Formats: sequence, C-alpha cells, structure tokens
Amino acid sequence: MVQPGVTIDNDFFGINIAPSADPQVDDFIIEQLQALGLQHVRMNFTYDSLGGYAERLLKRVIAADFKVLLDLIPPFQDAKKFTASAQQRWADFLNTIAEKYGDKLTAIEIGSTPNRGRWSGFEPADYLIAWRISNETLKPLGIILAGPNVSDFEPLCSIQLLSEMQLQGHAPDIYTNNLFVERVIQPEAYDHRVLGKAMTYMMRINLVKKSRIMAAIGRDYGVDKTICTYKCWSSKRLRRWSVKPERKKSDYLIRYLVLAATAGALSKVYWGPLICSRDGLISDGSTGYPVIDNVTFYKQVRGDFANFEIREAFYAYANLIKLLSGASCIQAVNADKGLHHFIFNTADQKQLHIVWTQDRGCVDAEQLYSRQQLDSGHVLDALGEAQPQSVLSFGERPTFIVFEQPETLKHNVQQLAYIAAQPHGVAFGMMEEIRYLPWTEGKWRGAVAVKPGEEAKTKAQTLLPGSLLTAPQLSVHRDQRNKVWSIQHPLDPTDTIVVKENRARGIKKFTYRFKASKGQRHWNNAWEMLRRGVKSPTPIAYFEQTENAGITHNYYVCEYVDAAFSVRDAFTAFGEGHDSYQGFSKESIIKAVADYSCNMHDEKIIHHDLTGGNLLVTTENNDINITAIDIGRATIYMTKRVSERERLLDLMRCCYKLNWPNRELFMDYYFEAYGGKFAQRWKTSLSYYDWKLRAKKKLKRILKGKWKNLK
Repeated sequence: MVQPGVTIDNDFFGINIAPSADPQVDDFIIEQLQALGLQHVRMNFTYDSLGGYAERLLKRVIAADFKVLLDLIPPFQDAKKFTASAQQRWADFLNTIAEKYGDKLTAIEIGSTPNRGRWSGFEPADYLIAWRISNETLKPLGIILAGPNVSDFEPLCSIQLLSEMQLQGHAPDIYTNNLFVERVIQPEAYDHRVLGKAMTYMMRINLVKKSRIMAAIGRDYGVDKTICTYKCWSSKRLRRWSVKPERKKSDYLIRYLVLAATAGALSKVYWGPLICSRDGLISDGSTGYPVIDNVTFYKQVRGDFANFEIREAFYAYANLIKLLSGASCIQAVNADKGLHHFIFNTADQKQLHIVWTQDRGCVDAEQLYSRQQLDSGHVLDALGEAQPQSVLSFGERPTFIVFEQPETLKHNVQQLAYIAAQPHGVAFGMMEEIRYLPWTEGKWRGAVAVKPGEEAKTKAQTLLPGSLLTAPQLSVHRDQRNKVWSIQHPLDPTDTIVVKENRARGIKKFTYRFKASKGQRHWNNAWEMLRRGVKSPTPIAYFEQTENAGITHNYYVCEYVDAAFSVRDAFTAFGEGHDSYQGFSKESIIKAVADYSCNMHDEKIIHHDLTGGNLLVTTENNDINITAIDIGRATIYMTKRVSERERLLDLMRCCYKLNWPNRELFMDYYFEAYGGKFAQRWKTSLSYYDWKLRAKKKLKRILKGKWKNLK
C-alpha cells in the first residue's frame, strides 16, 4: 500500500533533455520546459559534448535558471577498456567540467547503467574505478555526486556497487536508479521477472515495493536520497497492446508518477526523454532508434524541427505537475486488482481526488460518491481538460476531481481497497466516446456501454432481459442452440441492435458451471478485440443471472452490422467459378479476409469458429472491411503468441468453401501478411478437415434416415 502523509515537493518532477544540431530546438526546449512547469532537468554529457551543441544547450538551461543534474559518461570504447590512458582522459574531463560548471550544477551523476555493459561499455569493476577518480577529483570541490544509476530493479547489483563505494570511503550523496516497469505493462502490476512467474503473487513486487526496497538499500549505505533518473513507455511497445498507444502513454505516466510520489521512498523522478520519436513526450518524427539506448546515453534529438509533434503525454505531465507540486497526500488506496484512489490537499488549499482502475476495470462512481458530490466537483480528464458530462464511472484512464471543500467518501480506506474494479470478471473497453456502467438489478447483473447523451440508468433498464424479450423482433438470424435476433433500439428508433440469447444444453449444462457465462465472454472478447484494433460489432450490454450464471439463459447485446454480404456467400460463389462478387474481384475479397485473419492472429486472438458466416463484409469508399461476429468461443492471449498450428486450425473453417486453387490463393495472401510462405505440408491438414466434414455430414444423413425408419 502507498501511504498518506507524504508531501510532494515542488521539485519532485524532472525530465531528461538532449540537444539538437539545430539551434532553434534550444529555444523550443526552453519553451516546453516552462510550459510543463518544471524546474529540474537531467542531461547526459560526454567528451565530445564540450564545444558542441550539447554544451550550447547546457549553457542555455543554466542561463534560464533550470536546476541541472549533469550525468557524465565516458565514450563507450573508453568505458569498455578502462585502461590507464582512458582513466587519465576521464580525470581530465572531470577537471574541465568542474572548472567550467562545478558551481552551476545541482549535482553531477557519474556513469549510466553500469549493469548494462552492452549499452554503457562498463563492467562493474571499471565503473568503480571511474567512481573513485570522480570522488577524488570532484568531492574536494564540494560538488554533490550521484550514482551508480543501475538500470531496472536489480537490488543485488545495487548492493554490490554501493558496498564497494562505501569501502572506498565514497558513498554517493544521492542514490540513483532507473525503476522501469514497462515490461509488466501496467504501472501497478506485480513484476513477474524478479523471481519468475511462479513467485509473482507470493513476492508481490510492484513499483511501490521496488522504490521502497531501493530506498532502504540506499539508507543501509548511508544515502538518504534516492531518485529515479529515467522512466518512459515506448510507443512501439504500447502498440502491441493498444490501438491508442499515445493515450496509454499518458495514462501510464500519470499512474506511475502518482504511485512513485506517494510511495514515500523517492525524492525525485526524471521522466524522459522529452523529445524522441519512440519514447518522448514530444515526437521528433525520426525513424529508427540510436544504437546506444537513450536510457544510457540520450545523446541528441534526431529529427527535424518541422516534424516535431507534442503528444498527449506532454499535457498529462503538465497537468500532473500543476496539481501535485506542493500537495500533501491525506488518503491513499492502491488495491492489488481493484480501485486506486488518492486524496490530496493541494498547494492552493483545495482537495484533489485522483481515481483510476487497472486496465479493463470499471467502478460505478456512485459507489464512492453521492451524485451531489459528483456534480459539485470540478472534474478533469487525464490531460487536465474539464469534463462537461457528469461522472458515470471510473476506469483505466485517471480522473481528477477538484473540490473546494473537503469531501467524505461513502467508504473508509479498508473498504475502498476491496472494491472490485472488474466485478465478476467483466472486462471493460477503452473507447474515448463511450462510458461504462456495471449493473445489478434483481436477479440480473451485467454491464452497459453508454454513449454521450444517453441516460445510463434508463438505458440499462430498457436492455434488461424482460424488456428485450418483449420488444418486437425485426428479424431472427438464428434459433437453434442459441437465438440471435434484431430489434429496434429502445432509445433510438432509427437504430437497430442485435440480441443473442445463450442457452446451455446437454453436457454444457455441466461444463458451463465452471466458466463465465457466454454473454460475459462475448462482452469481454469483443472489447478486447476492439482494444487491439480487430473489428467486431461494438458491445452495448450483457446480462446474466446472479446465480448459476453460466448455465442459465444469459444475454448479449451489440450493434447491428449492416453488412453488404458474408464471406461465406462470397467464397461459395468463388467455389462455383465466379471471379467476382457484389462488384469486387475475387482477389480483393480473398486478400481482405486473409489480411484480417492474419492481423487477428498477430494480435494473439484465436476465433475458434472462423467460418465464412461469422465474417461480415462491409464496404466504404470501395474499401473492403471485415468484421468478426460470434466471438464467444475466442481465446485471447495476453502474452503468448498464436502458433502456426493454431493459426491453421482457425483458418480451416474459413477457407472450407473455397476450391483448392482459391484456397491456395487465400493461404498465399495470409502467409504474405504473416511474413512467411505457405508450406505444402499444411495441405494434408486442410485435406483432412475436408474429409472430416464430409464424413460428419454423411454420418448425420445415415443417422437421420435410421431415425425416420424407427419412427
């Protein structure tokens, strides 16, 4: 748990900056630092920085009264072979820096990521030599020294270096570390890499615990101040998890910094880099990435000034700095899988509440506040923009509520910690224009997606099963094991919605006891597909009974897809020898289906019922768009990749209606998108599937004939 009573210093927030060959970028950097409201910056500096554009920027930020932590690093080759001559060059460099800037810097940091030799060049032993020389050169001048800048959470490495530093008689004044949590994705998550997945929930090492462990290690070696010198989320990595990576970057920045600020362990966090196409708060529009990672040596801004673009995360950081600088945390809840709720007394004597859930979570706002409180508070989104709509619920995007007077919540701290962010395992989407509401009424529970202008409670009540079953049916699409039909939207006569009634029969009356209801699975899978950019009809609601949810009738409601045709119809036509369908060529339709299927698999989704009838084709501006329906059986992996065998098993159903030449064309298009080549060995598997379906149909005809004879 984080702890109340922590006051966030005005200088808690900082950022990493780097120069550009273009002098106008210096002016831009100064302007953006002022827009952020920051005082503290950190720069990497090496031998060729002297006399170059790095020194030009250093002089500018010093002249503009920013407080600079200058990180001094030797060139990679000198660090890799830290010979006597390399040590002399290092000592000369230190003397030059001390003479020119010693009294103008907040502190000097020595080295960067010594536990990552492939980036910094350093081995720990050589780093300790560099540290000793630095202390002998700079410490007598009264310069504050920071180090050792271990990358990521590696406490054993930190202990080794700090103990040797102390034995030298040169423990750092400031203990530095880079507390990354990017590979566990969410800032609050437990890190499975520390001691392996099996120990994840036993050790429960998250950002808060990491920062406290590192601060405790520093104190053991006489260092009272611990700072995180570099933290970011990569847009490239976030694209693997979301179609809105820039939004996730801003969300995670806020969530990380609120946790780091209230953990009571860190004195400062330098975000970074300020400008970088992959990692920065501002994109420079460049392609590629430096050979030496920015966390080790953020050497320069690589793109052209004309291509700079300020990202959402920049405004999120500015908003957070404005609201939290000088604020005191008076209540903090950082629940494992539930609600994250923080209350601060701000510097301008107001009360600030910050609320979010972990990804895919949702909590009804009226579970925490009265409607009067919600309407009286000044509500801001993650970017600091006022929200005109009343707060309906809290989700993964942080919500800020500013109250003029202190407000009392409906629950105490202990109760807040146990409020579930994902009630009954329900996952919620992340569409900007849609709000969500978990719902329980009588024997029914579920969830509703609410669009702007809709009244949430009215919508939920009109979509409850009692209302759905009595509404006039426009058409029935299926009525066998389950029933699927269309009705007029109860709140919008111009709109059509689709209802699916799921019925458990036969052996499923037993097996579904141990699963989430089919309605919930449809809801969860649809939102996860949309989260990953794979088209499926937008969910509207789902409802299940509070008892025996999996085996009693449950309902899923989604938007109606006004499809031009189904893939099954098109593939049947191609199997009959047609070269086009509905005005589109065979090649264009087959390629669109193959590309969609490959993208779905690349996004770690297996449909498990990928028949042509479950793929709908819509057209817009002569573009072919594919939408998957009936996704209740889908398997969606979080980390595991879909294997080639799993891909093929999914595709067998899809291309069954195609003859062999068209089937091979489909597979060629698929493997072109996949980045491989359709192996002839897979023909055997496809042929086996053909034989199995023919045999199954024949057996059904035989059994049906015998049944008629018995009757």
